[in-house]
Amino acid sequence: MKVKLALLALAITAFSGGSSPVRAQGFPWQEFERRTLKEIVAINESEDAEDRKRLPNQNRMIMRGKILSSAVRVTYVGESRFIGDERKKFIELWAGSYFSQTPGYASRYESEFLFKEANDEYWLPVQKQVASYFSKELQKGDTVDLYLIRPGGLSIKGKTDWVFLVEEFLKPKE
Repeated sequence: MKVKLALLALAITAFSGGSSPVRAQGFPWQEFERRTLKEIVAINESEDAEDRKRLPNQNRMIMRGKILSSAVRVTYVGESRFIGDERKKFIELWAGSYFSQTPGYASRYESEFLFKEANDEYWLPVQKQVASYFSKELQKGDTVDLYLIRPGGLSIKGKTDWVFLVEEFLKPKE
């Protein structure tokens, strides 16, 4: 698993851009399995069920070693905001643990963008270099494929805020 993480980190370091064909060369597209965000949340909830029973209202960070590289199809809402302090700190701690060979990995994430999957909304942190292509390639309401990883989440007062980090995107040719 460390080898796979190292390869993904290397690919992300070298090719952390938008969907421009030149910048996306070498991105490990084949490593990302097609899923929905709802499915990933269900996997997370299932994996965390025992801890929720043992620590029902305890604040905690949930860090995942298996990043579950996923390609999800969502709708771009066109809204963004800075990542909140708690989520930012979580990303920094997780990246320090799992991407220690990639200094500055967490600093690539400054903003999160709003996406919809069916009726559910998700604020997803997006690498700033990738996000710089949103205004050039996406319009509000566009369907987009996001290539993301799941580092885990924050459980605060019994409610879990799952974090998914967007590494790349493509606009489907439909």
